[in-house]
Amino acid sequence: MLPPSASDLELLGASHLCDAKESVVKHWQGFRYEQVPWGSGEQLQRSAQSGQPDHDRFYFFNDEQRLVGAVFRYNKGLSLKAYPVLRQTLSELLPSSTFYIDPTQLLSRESARSAVLYRTGDYTSTTQYLVLESEKDPMLLVASLAIDPYEQLLSSYHETFLPDLNRSGSTTPGEPSPERDSSDDFLGLQQFARGEAALFGSCGTAQPAIAVDAYRRSIQLGLKDEARVAEAHHRLGLAFLDQGQLADAQLELEQALSLRPNAPAIISNLGRVLAEQQQRDRAIALFQRALILRPNFAEARFYLANSLEQTDTRRAIEEYETYLALVEGIPREAKRIRFVLERVKRLKGE
Repeated sequence: MLPPSASDLELLGASHLCDAKESVVKHWQGFRYEQVPWGSGEQLQRSAQSGQPDHDRFYFFNDEQRLVGAVFRYNKGLSLKAYPVLRQTLSELLPSSTFYIDPTQLLSRESARSAVLYRTGDYTSTTQYLVLESEKDPMLLVASLAIDPYEQLLSSYHETFLPDLNRSGSTTPGEPSPERDSSDDFLGLQQFARGEAALFGSCGTAQPAIAVDAYRRSIQLGLKDEARVAEAHHRLGLAFLDQGQLADAQLELEQALSLRPNAPAIISNLGRVLAEQQQRDRAIALFQRALILRPNFAEARFYLANSLEQTDTRRAIEEYETYLALVEGIPREAKRIRFVLERVKRLKGE
């Protein structure tokens, strides 16, 4: 279930995430903006201009010149009095993090006040609002929206967008750290995000060829976290699988598994590749291993059942029925559920 996200505050106006850069800038006639590199992509910045709302806009484009995120910095704070829909949405969201503002540097308040970060979104994107809390007049400091893989590269609390945020504030467990990401693997992380967006079709259509290029580059550029390196090999294997390049997919998944030998998703996906190569016994062993590690792993149940159809019909039916119980009511599984219901009928001879 998606969190509340209704808003009467227009951020992108006529533009949308995933739009081509030329489509975005055609709406900017008469406005000055600056173009600067953003890793392997590009950043366009529109500073506050006379006669316009007092906020700076940052737009971020990937290697394919598609809009993957935008940040809006309200230099004097934007009163939310005029935005009742957004205020209602924020009242229904749980704060992600709380920070402290230095009033002498930011809004010239008499005493330090807390700023709260709220996160919402839809199936493919995340919107963040950083709000200076007040019962009478909450003020929006920064708003951002991004395609999900790019979210952590464009967080609203980065120093770039809000330099006067006191980094000693509290953070909700499980949420990103409020520290600015100054890591030297930004280029690798950026390519990893590009791969995720392409592999999973964040802009509507999966693009496995772009995903292969992006994950390869992320590995070559370097990622400090070994788990992320393993996941890059894992995702690269999936992109090769989508292209039908089974030998390359197997090599990448085996490399991922060498780094994370007990990762159920990697184990199961290697099983998928082996099953595609008619190595069913090895595939079945891998699916079973993945399920020992994660018994409620629905996808592994599905692929195990599929691999068992020719050799153990009774157990295949049992695994399919367990899969159905695990995914009941999950919309994204609707297509596979229909397939499984039909398979079970055939296997039972109905």
